[in-house]
Parts: sequence; structure tokens; C-alpha cells
Amino acid sequence: MKILESLRHKLFKSAELSGNEKETNKIINRFLEKTNPDIHLKNVGGYGIIAIYKGVEDGRNIMLRADIDGLNIPLMSTDNGQQTTDVFELSAVSTKCQSSKLNVQSSKLNAQYSHRCGHDGHATILCGLAMRLGKKRPAKGNVILLFQPAEETGEGAKAVINDPQFRDLKIDAAFALHNLPSYAKHQIVVKKDCFASASLGLKMIFDGKTSHASQPEKGNNPQIVVTTLLDAFQRKYENLKKDKHHTTLTITRVVIGEETFGVTPGHAEIWMTLRSQDDKALQNLTESTIGLCEYISKEYRLSFRHSIHEDFAATMNSGDNTEIVRQAARNLKLSVNEIKEPFPWSEDFGRFGNICPICLFGLGCGLEHEPLHSPRYEFEDEIIDTGIDVFEKIIEIESNLS
Repeated sequence: MKILESLRHKLFKSAELSGNEKETNKIINRFLEKTNPDIHLKNVGGYGIIAIYKGVEDGRNIMLRADIDGLNIPLMSTDNGQQTTDVFELSAVSTKCQSSKLNVQSSKLNAQYSHRCGHDGHATILCGLAMRLGKKRPAKGNVILLFQPAEETGEGAKAVINDPQFRDLKIDAAFALHNLPSYAKHQIVVKKDCFASASLGLKMIFDGKTSHASQPEKGNNPQIVVTTLLDAFQRKYENLKKDKHHTTLTITRVVIGEETFGVTPGHAEIWMTLRSQDDKALQNLTESTIGLCEYISKEYRLSFRHSIHEDFAATMNSGDNTEIVRQAARNLKLSVNEIKEPFPWSEDFGRFGNICPICLFGLGCGLEHEPLHSPRYEFEDEIIDTGIDVFEKIIEIESNLS
């Protein structure tokens, strides 16, 4: 449908980072107003949006969620209207422009961010569903559409759940989809129990005392603590390879001292990502890692502190909800792919599992499609209607359960 493709492209060009989805919020709210929801909450958990369509009869309350934030992957733009993030591709475009005697001096880096994960498509699918619900309310029960902010940082679901506007809602089940490159177009990807892993970012900071580089004995250099810990973390990584929950750690950044030759280091940082298919296993790894840092720091008389970032719960799909998705796909004669292993990446939707049964499923966007978060990725418009159809069928099945 052209109106939805146009909306998706508008959202794509208006991408904003997590927690800053102000223009995205305006675009979606304006679209939803035309569908006449029974309840329309315009700022939930920040720039989140809730639209509720009440059923003809009482029944179960079903929540369907889409994410709306973008990524810090800028677009390159050129005078001939093309957009790219690839330096070599931009060079080719510039050469072509020169040969056509077009001005390429103003080719520049856009101030915009981008939707390289498909959240623009997810939001468009939910808007398309809102159009259908606006014309025909559900037979039984209420349908709650949630446009969630700040998914990429793991902060949005928590903010929505803690918002008084959301806390007043009674939700019996929740569903969400994520487009999946490397899976056949229109294919539905399902798995009960763990669908996507839990993860968090752990920043560990060590402070000692600087000294002149000619007199290192007068300072307290954290270097030995860092090297000791890096060796310990490598051993822990090797030992975790056989963990049944696929619990692991990845060091992402190490900083020691400043950019100078005349001063010994007095400050150091180790950043890492911890990941597991089990929330408890992730908690245990986090606590043991922090405990080891505290012990070693104390031994070497260093000040130590830590902080946790981008904290995601495991996405644990309920068996009943997963079966509803399977049934919806079968009724629509769509291919269903039953994956055996959870995805190693994380999804903020898992946090809603603390308040009701959930199911996150995949929607294939093509075997040869660019991967998520790639600078060349763009959502496949062809699967918009498929996503709407599956959500609509889920609502129908849930109505029959009421």
C-alpha cells in the first residue's frame, strides 16, 4: 500500500537516537489520529505512544509492540539525490556527477541518523494495523498498540513499564516481530522459551596515582591490575565455552593512562559486554566479574568503581503465545521456520515478560538481504503487508480464546 510505503520512507528519513524520538513521535501520532483510536496516549515512557482499540465484546487485552528509535549510522548525501554510507560508493557517485558536470562540492554527511535495524518498518507495520483496526474493531477484547522508544539501549521497555499511564493497563499477552535478513522473504521465524539473549555492558574504572615517567615508583600505576584482569577474563572466556546457557563475555575497550610520554598512568578502564540465554546466569557472571575487580583493586590499593549500561533481559517466549504465532502463520499459508538455538543478540521486548506472557517472532526479509546494523541495510517494503496480516490473525485467534 503506497500510503504505508510513504510513511516508512518518511520515518526512515527522520531517524532519531534512543530517547530522542521527538519528530518520530509526531509523525506516528499524526498518522494514528486518523484511525480514531478509543484511547490515544502520546508520550509514554518518554516518546512512546499507545493506541487502544476496544473490542465489540469484552475479552483478553492483547498488546502488540513496535520499536521506533534509530541508530548512530549517518547517511551520506549527494547533490543528485542519492544517499550512501559507503566511502567508495560515495566516490563513485562523485565521479559520475563530475562526468555529468554536476556540482559535487556540497556532497556532505547528513546530520540525520538512520534506521539500519528496520524500526521504521516495524512502526509502519503497526500503523498499518491501526488503519485496519480503525475501520473494524476486534470482535472481543482490546488491542493495545505500543510504539516503544529506546529499544536499542535497553532503556525503553523499562521506562514504559514504569510510566503510570502504562501501569494502569491490564495486559494478558504481548507480541512483537523483528525483521530478519538471511531468512526467506515473508517466512515466520519462531522458537518457544529463549528467542534472544540477555546482555549488558559493564564499565570498570580503576584509579591510582600518576607520577613522572622517570620516577614510576612514586605513583600507583593500574597497568598490572589491568593485565592481570585481562588474563583472568581470557581464562573465564575459555571456561565458558561449554556453558549450557551460552554465557560469555567480550572485552570491547581497554584504556590505560593518557596520550603522553612523560607521565605514568593513574587511570584505567575495561569495558565489556556480558551475554547469556539465562537472566540468572548473566547476573552470576556480572557479580563474579565485579567481585574479582574489587578484590584485585584492593590488593593493589586502587580505587575501583563500575557502571552497567544497555541492560537487556532474555526474551523468553511462552509456549502458548508461540503456538498462536505458528497458527497465525499457518492460517496465512506462510512458511514457518522453527529455529533450534536462540539468537545471540538482545531485544528490549524481553522486559515485558515480567508482566505478561510474550512472544517475539521473526519476519524474513530475504536470503541475500544486507544484515541488520549494516550501513547499507534498508527495510524491505514488500514485507509490510505480511507483518500486518500476521498481527491481524493473532488478534483474531486471541479473540476466539476469550
